Amino acid sequence: MIKIAICDDESIFIEQIKSMIKSTLSEAHISYLTDSFTSGEMLCEKLKGGTIYDLAFLDISMNGMNGIEVGAKLRYYFQNKKTIIIYISSYDNRAKEVFCLDTFRFLSKPIDPELFKKDLLSAYKRLNEIKDDFFCFKDIDRGQCNIPVEDIIYLEISKGHKINVITKDARYIFYGKLMEVFEKLEAQGFLLIHHSILINYYHIRQISYEKVLMSNDASLTISGPKRKEIRANYLQLRKNKEDDK
Repeated sequence: MIKIAICDDESIFIEQIKSMIKSTLSEAHISYLTDSFTSGEMLCEKLKGGTIYDLAFLDISMNGMNGIEVGAKLRYYFQNKKTIIIYISSYDNRAKEVFCLDTFRFLSKPIDPELFKKDLLSAYKRLNEIKDDFFCFKDIDRGQCNIPVEDIIYLEISKGHKINVITKDARYIFYGKLMEVFEKLEAQGFLLIHHSILINYYHIRQISYEKVLMSNDASLTISGPKRKEIRANYLQLRKNKEDDK
């Protein structure tokens, strides 16, 4: 099932979009759920509660918080790069403003049903392509976050069952169990070098029998009982990478 948010301050357009979604996805036998919002503020309140949408239709020109501001908040405050955004506007000259927010499509009002259908099915295809590319968690300060797995350098346990997520650009903290995270990320090249440290193979700059140097210059210790296992897994991942070239 895909979860879709529709945000427009004109109810007539919300109903039109809902009707086209129903027609397109029912015909394609795709299950879905829609939530409608008549203001950007309403949608942001929903996001603050931890709700994650796969797809969002955002009207650019709304009273109060406009669609561009909602998109910026989605991307930068909530650190959500997973949700696919399709902007809608009566003014074609605003299209250039939205593509810095990793926008998937821009639709002009009045909405062409055939173009809408094409873009919606393309968005669904894209969702299936990226579903394993993001790591989702609830940061203790920011709330729900969705960050690209490739951006994670390593994760480390701290006091109170807190997990620190170290990325190229930021640090996040959430409550959880590192072993459960490892089970989710192992297939994507993550190595558990210590009971409290999980690293991303693709960010290893240098490795020895006892230590590993990461891309952010962090030097991390490989626990004694894991050294042979980590060495073998590292060599296998390197071989797989070379075979893919």
